[in-house]
Amino acid sequence: MSEPASLEQVEEWWQAWPDANVGIVTGVVSGVAVIDVDPRSGGDSSLRALGQRHGMLPVTPEVHTGGGGSHLWFGVDSELQTVTIALGVELKAEGGMVVVPPSRHASGQAYRWRPGGGPDILGLAKLPTWIAGFAGTGTEPVIERADHQMARTTIEQEEFEETWARAGVDLLPGDQYYRCPFHDDHHPSLHIDAEGCRWYCFGCGVGGGIGKLRDMLGEGGRSRLRTQLRGHAKRALPVTIHGAHEIDVVGESHHQDELLAITGGRRRYGGVNVGVVARLVPEPDNRFDPDAIAVEIDDRPVGYVRREDDQWVRSLVDESLDMHGLATCEATIRGGWDRGRDEVGWFGVALLLPED
Repeated sequence: MSEPASLEQVEEWWQAWPDANVGIVTGVVSGVAVIDVDPRSGGDSSLRALGQRHGMLPVTPEVHTGGGGSHLWFGVDSELQTVTIALGVELKAEGGMVVVPPSRHASGQAYRWRPGGGPDILGLAKLPTWIAGFAGTGTEPVIERADHQMARTTIEQEEFEETWARAGVDLLPGDQYYRCPFHDDHHPSLHIDAEGCRWYCFGCGVGGGIGKLRDMLGEGGRSRLRTQLRGHAKRALPVTIHGAHEIDVVGESHHQDELLAITGGRRRYGGVNVGVVARLVPEPDNRFDPDAIAVEIDDRPVGYVRREDDQWVRSLVDESLDMHGLATCEATIRGGWDRGRDEVGWFGVALLLPED
């Protein structure tokens, strides 16, 4: 791990940047822009998806932030505004601000240049035109997921719709009112949230989720989603990488269906806290990030190793592949609770690895 740069070094590098790779146009305030990636908000996954859609980002100086994210520094030749590009990805340009090494984050961690990725080695790459286009047009984020949205999976929504169809109600998207099939309803008094999988009838005074709906239909029992926790004890992979240091997986917001199925197919009031075995799979052909390491549980994709952890985790994975032919570690799936109303939690995954 490289040592934080001194303020004098930063100033020297800054002076050396302008004419190295990018022409700075007179009238532009800074001549630089920074892509701020926040993995806690799904930024790593969003950036990979953007790369697959628009092309890989060029190699450019990169900062590992004290908060666990990354800053990718680019040169620009026109004035751009600070704008959110996608979930967890923000372009910091005119009017924006970023912290530089060797500053220290509130967590106590220092900002540091990525090893081999400091401005003393790399010149500023030019900001790709497709990213500059977002800043110029104010385009809405490409990958959407707001924290206030209901965390229901597509599988849950499909089951919810099928169950209402058996009750004689054909659901429309979004929040709608229908005539309730459980009483003589002359005016639509049944409110159904198709995305959130919740319902309430103002005539009956009854409502809830899919469990209550099945009870009203006299079905009870297990839904088609209800499966035993996929037999980890019977068919668990051997653990080849042992450790107790938790590393959060990123991109899990795009794999909520898989995580729901792995943990039994039905949400619980208190959520889950399930120990599993995860497989770590290098993706050298990943168009966006050749260092990417995919995470799989029960042969299902559940996310990626954080970009900032790619290099040191990759060394563990390569050693394990050489010795055992596979790379696995213990992991924990948490969250996914359903406490009624709008209190529905996302599933998350943490890997247990040796400390860096």
